Amino acid sequence: MFDTSIISCLGSPKYMDRKSLIVSDSHQCCLVAPQGIISECISLFELSLAYAEKNMDQKFIWRLHPFLSFNKVRKYSKVFNKIPENIFISQEGLNDDIQRCDSILYRGSTVVINAINAGLKPIYYKQSIDELSIDPIHGIVSGKFIVYNTLDFHSALHKKVAMQERLELQDFAQDYYTPLNVQNFFKFMKVCE
Repeated sequence: MFDTSIISCLGSPKYMDRKSLIVSDSHQCCLVAPQGIISECISLFELSLAYAEKNMDQKFIWRLHPFLSFNKVRKYSKVFNKIPENIFISQEGLNDDIQRCDSILYRGSTVVINAINAGLKPIYYKQSIDELSIDPIHGIVSGKFIVYNTLDFHSALHKKVAMQERLELQDFAQDYYTPLNVQNFFKFMKVCE
């Protein structure tokens, strides 16, 4: 049935060009990037809030999936009642937020791909040892940190990632998406006529 079929990869608009890694660990700002699920937002915001309240020198940018709004998430948690001065609610584009940070706290969000492509240190929050991982970069071991609580989080934020590990993370990010090839789309459309 498929003997005469042509298979072409159209690619993804999420593909990013390789960024030159001029990474500064001096930002002391962590991007908090949950999936578009309210419970995931609350989980990551609670962990970062607990840490931020005791470590005022560490900044955080809370970012939401485009399908959610902070007004909607507010209805499900008291985490927004008293946000300290070192937590910022994102009002910027993703790339702007990434440029202001040196690390990313995430769970299932593929925003981590953009972040590691730009040289940010990935920190995955695993809520329990028995939990099934939803980490988009689960196959990566070197250069990534897995945390279970604020003590682990503190350690991860203060550990350096070697340049070689950052480059390996960036290589992974480059292979995650294929560049968008519009010509393949036009060829497909002509075949369908």
